Amino acid sequence: MVIWSGWGILVVPVTLLVGGGVTVLFGALLNAAGLGRLAGFALVAGLLAAAAANWWVGRWLNGRPGRVLLDPATGQQVVLRRRHSLFFIPAQWWAVPLAVAAAIAFVSILVGPGPSAASPGLQPDAVRSRSL
Repeated sequence: MVIWSGWGILVVPVTLLVGGGVTVLFGALLNAAGLGRLAGFALVAGLLAAAAANWWVGRWLNGRPGRVLLDPATGQQVVLRRRHSLFFIPAQWWAVPLAVAAAIAFVSILVGPGPSAASPGLQPDAVRSRSL
């Protein structure tokens, strides 16, 4: 069950469209440049782009001026604003988990395992011919 208020549901399509689009585009550019082995960095770029887009959209939605009302009994001003959130988190703050996911993906790419020695398709020809 998805819980949102205002236009907070926009976090989902913004993340999918911007993040997915940048990931696909960056991955295609890396493959075209012959750097397919670095395609994991396309995911990092997509997550960072989605974080930036969500921050901008959330700040724009939640930063709009509210309606100012005057309480006749006390003379105080009351500002009514509509909040835009997803799962009780303001839309702009969804940029933080996306940036953390990008950092985790980046670190996992850097420290992840290299080609497996057990995979015959990734072994050099000299080693493969001796093991057959």
